[in-house]
Order: sequence, then structure tokens, then C-alpha cells
Amino acid sequence: MNHGLKALAVGLALSVSSAFAGSGTTAEHIEAATAAYKKVAKETSYQWTVTVQAIKAAQKALDAGDDKGARELAHHAMALVEATRTQAKLESENWKMRVPK
Repeated sequence: MNHGLKALAVGLALSVSSAFAGSGTTAEHIEAATAAYKKVAKETSYQWTVTVQAIKAAQKALDAGDDKGARELAHHAMALVEATRTQAKLESENWKMRVPK
């Protein structure tokens, strides 16, 4: 199951970053990832700590002047947000299968 989530996160990272890559400043990308994280956490009660770490790392890279690295980390954080949303959706639909009848 863990490998499945990793594959899902990588797939989402590739799709999200291509859609997210072209517009806005890197700081706006970090802000968008932060806002998306908070929204998903509020809506689903799912919070991946690795997402917070990625957002903090993106901000640290931006503060250090590494715009490209910061943007990549912001895209990674956004992919993690989407993976969190997907996991919450799957869990809300599939939990019944794990309950003995």
C-alpha cells in the first residue's frame, strides 16, 4: 500500500507541476500550496506532515535565493496536497470493505 501511495504522489507531482508551472511567481506558488494544504486539511481532516516540510523547504530555498529549487519544492508540496485529497476520498469510499460483516 505504501508503494501505491508513493506512485500516486509521483504521478500527481508530474501532472500538477506541469499545470502549475507556468504562471505566477515562486512566492505565489508557495502561497498556493500553503492555501491548498490548509483547505484540504480543513475539508478532510487529513494532514500529511511531509507536505508541511515541503512547503517550509520551498520557503527556505526561496529565502536563500534558489528560485528554481523553491519552485520545484512548491510543486512537490502541491502534488502532496493532491495525493492527500485523493487518499481522503479513497478512504471515505473504501473503509466499509475493511469492516467485517
